[in-house]
Amino acid sequence: MSLPQAAISFLNDNAATNSAPPPKAEDDLFQIGALDSFALVDFVNVLEESCGIKVPDADVNADTFRSIEAVERYVAARNETC
Repeated sequence: MSLPQAAISFLNDNAATNSAPPPKAEDDLFQIGALDSFALVDFVNVLEESCGIKVPDADVNADTFRSIEAVERYVAARNETC
């Protein structure tokens, strides 16, 4: 399973804004600068829209969205079509 292009583009654009390299699947998105607490909220919105899922507020945290691999597992657990 891979993330939709909208989600990958968001991460790449946010990384570039923060002078960070495009994230690899295993990279810590917060450590490399692709996400921060403010961008996480926008990223969750992108995921909800592009994957047709609802992310409960309790799941919006750094651990759930630590890496692209973690996000892919999270989305797959909620929606097999994304």
